Amino acid sequence: MPNLLSRGLFNLFFGARRKAMEPLPGPTPGILGTLGDFLGPQPWDVCARYGREYGGVTLIWMGASPGLVLNDPVLIEEVMETRRLEFEKGNISEQVRPTVTNDTTFIALQGDEWNEKRRQDPLVQPWSSDWLAAQVGPLQRAVDASLGSLMTATSLDLTPTLRQLTFDAFAHATLGESLPDSAYEDFLLMARGADARIQAKLPLRFVSLPKGFEQAKERFYGLFEQKVRQARQALDPRRVDLMSWTLRELPDIPDRFLAHQLGTFFYGGVFSSSTTLVGAYHQLQKHPAVETRLAAEASALSARPLDFDRLRDARWAEAVAYEAMRVLPAVRVFTRTPSQDTRLAGVTLPAGSLIMISNQHLHRDPTHWKDPEVFDPSRWLDGGTARDPLGSGHFFPFGRGPRACSGGAFAVVYLQTTLATIAARARVHVDSTDPFEEGFFFGVVLPKGVTGRFVSRRPHLVHLPPEVRPTPAVESA
Repeated sequence: MPNLLSRGLFNLFFGARRKAMEPLPGPTPGILGTLGDFLGPQPWDVCARYGREYGGVTLIWMGASPGLVLNDPVLIEEVMETRRLEFEKGNISEQVRPTVTNDTTFIALQGDEWNEKRRQDPLVQPWSSDWLAAQVGPLQRAVDASLGSLMTATSLDLTPTLRQLTFDAFAHATLGESLPDSAYEDFLLMARGADARIQAKLPLRFVSLPKGFEQAKERFYGLFEQKVRQARQALDPRRVDLMSWTLRELPDIPDRFLAHQLGTFFYGGVFSSSTTLVGAYHQLQKHPAVETRLAAEASALSARPLDFDRLRDARWAEAVAYEAMRVLPAVRVFTRTPSQDTRLAGVTLPAGSLIMISNQHLHRDPTHWKDPEVFDPSRWLDGGTARDPLGSGHFFPFGRGPRACSGGAFAVVYLQTTLATIAARARVHVDSTDPFEEGFFFGVVLPKGVTGRFVSRRPHLVHLPPEVRPTPAVESA
């Protein structure tokens, strides 16, 4: 808590503003408001603490400017769904704009701009579900190909390892082929540019992009544009990658626009999906019965190539993916700002005020979840995914409402396919089950120091007799 002098100075200069917000609970502000709470801890941990201490809505002060932290599903629904047109995404749009281009819906303003870009988004077309169903085979083959070299390594940092594996799999889903290592390097350099802007404590005009950023951007998106031009000249009706499918269904889509959509697809999912995998394998190491059941299911599925219909039978892989997204969501803070003065939670928020929405507390809310600190995938069986669907009040790893991540359905298919594919061939041994340090990169949680190796699995060790039923995990997540 700020000292007496600091609290007194805030009240002296901004007491009238504070009085207008009196109905709302929150930490006592000092001369810098409540900014001090966010210096050191990760923002999602602060938001979760506020949820426990102050309930569904917490008043914060960014200096002299009031803001809200929301842990109330009803208020979150207002901001992200029913009244979404009143709220923009805030600073994040400008922070990532140089990296993701102006053609993505992610940074589009509400209204006509977003509607027009959404209309051409390949992931939300009437045929997108057919494309998604066709990706299981390509994803399995891509992951299987990456796994071969990984199984020879004696020790790996799982965060960058699974990130590159995910990048390679995304390349097969979007283009139907692998991309050169140089494209991955350009992808990371551009991500570092966006991350520097996201984490900057200074105005963006004072934040420099990394050396070589513009050249990397030209090469990265230029590669996609080249692929689009080549594919358009010789469309193959048998190809199932997103680029080819889009060109067949939307023949008038401009080359550059499609190239930007395809390239941005990587930024929308590579970091978050690979982080989820790291969290899943960390938990599987802690809960061997869960891992044994996953291996048995994967072994049964591996008798022949995986497809979408057979993936539906991988209920345990799906449950593991959902539980990893609940316990350790990759994206834990979403921000919004009112585009004009607006009433919310009983007070008037000035235009541009910061609204922070976090899933950290709600994903572990003891009033909603049974044993919320326990990693127990069985909670998602027997109707669990219907009780708490993606984007609902207590489970929104991809956000909520129309502006939730349009690649969420693909991410689930990717996670489920990857977990099943790897489990059929290897056990991911994680060196330590102690809680890992969490950093922050490109708006996504960054697991630090999670090392391990891929241990080749002998078939007779993954058979789970039908009469054996593993007990629920009982260790704390």
